[in-house]
Amino acid sequence: MLGVLHLHPPRCDFQTQRCLEILRKNAGSDLTTISRSIGAGGDYQNLPEAVFRLRRARDERSLIAHAWGPAELLAAAAAGFSHIVFSPQSRVQPHWWKWIDWILGHRDVQVVCPTRFVQSAFILHGASADRCHVIPPAVDPGRLNGIDPEIRARFGLAKTDVVLLACGESFRDASHVRAVWATSILNFLNPNYRLLIWGRGPMIESVKRFARAITNDGMLVIAESAAGGEIDFERIVPAADAVLFCAQAASPILPLAVCMSAGLPVVACESGETREFLTDGANALVEPSVNPRCLAQRARELQHNPPLREKLTQSGYAVAATRFSVPGFLENWRKVYAQANRETAR
Repeated sequence: MLGVLHLHPPRCDFQTQRCLEILRKNAGSDLTTISRSIGAGGDYQNLPEAVFRLRRARDERSLIAHAWGPAELLAAAAAGFSHIVFSPQSRVQPHWWKWIDWILGHRDVQVVCPTRFVQSAFILHGASADRCHVIPPAVDPGRLNGIDPEIRARFGLAKTDVVLLACGESFRDASHVRAVWATSILNFLNPNYRLLIWGRGPMIESVKRFARAITNDGMLVIAESAAGGEIDFERIVPAADAVLFCAQAASPILPLAVCMSAGLPVVACESGETREFLTDGANALVEPSVNPRCLAQRARELQHNPPLREKLTQSGYAVAATRFSVPGFLENWRKVYAQANRETAR
């Protein structure tokens, strides 16, 4: 029987959290899982404590250490784990690369990337191609059930509003400021255009300040503020008419996959990641420039062409159903765990 020790931050980003949930919920009888969080408020308060306690836990050191971030990878390597899997779900910050490079050069690590774009970065940093895999995140269909028919009203949105959803959490790489700028142009032309943002992420206050500076107070709607507390991302998606994906650097793609699975048409900036599964005019409107005016024009094109909107909705749903499925996700992960176990046993 395989055993996996998940090492992760106490509060994970959306994509990491959903991937963890699916793996733990669907472990099966042939796979045992344990989770330990590293950081303030977690099982281990800091990296030195994690290394010390993991080195003493001999039973856990026989498991496959699945590190979900660079700090967790460093803890697993320093604690002496023989079986290590590393699967960062967002862009690795530059100051971590010297540690990652050293670990990849001295230990057998299975690296798992959410896209080929991220995979290419790891291979450039010395990761072995046969140990560097691509497993897209999975959309949990159960979380898309039970849609609240009054969700728009809860957010103060009228039936006549054209609601664009800024995709996912407000990280720097998500470029939600660009979504605000594009929607403000549309709102100037038609006050019914509104932008809905989840309300999580380190850049949310910057996004709010930018919106206050360039547009009217009613254009931007913060979902968690309007709901009066935390709300799952999957629950706010049905309130929107289309999704704006503005990231051009490596950024979590699961929020976009959730929107496609829920039937939202996509307007996206072109990036190394979106080129892997989005095609302009076929399953999304893909804007090659970073100009908010051009992004606004693509969103307006979508709204004024119902047949195109329906086509993109259907084809986007088909892409999400195949690329981001739970069965495929679980099958691929089992193969990676089995490979990590086999190679270490040699």
